[in-house]
Amino acid sequence: MAESWEDVTWDTSDPQKEWVVEYTVSVNGDKNHHLTVLYGDDLSDIQRSLLHELRNTYVDNETIEVTVHRMEEVKETSEPIGFEGCFSP
Repeated sequence: MAESWEDVTWDTSDPQKEWVVEYTVSVNGDKNHHLTVLYGDDLSDIQRSLLHELRNTYVDNETIEVTVHRMEEVKETSEPIGFEGCFSP
């Protein structure tokens, strides 16, 4: 049975926070610098997300060394209109 408009419950929870994470991974003597945006409510969520990303990216490697340079919540966002026409591929 289809729900009526009155039966729909709206999700009133706050959206997850946006975090920027900058880290370096050393694998077999090669260093790879990464910058990624992850979503979560707190630092432990971001650490879990980063671990998940590392496991997906470095599947074939048994041991990797990770150095996190920056892990901070994004507080401000810029307006995209300010970048209009500044970059062309």
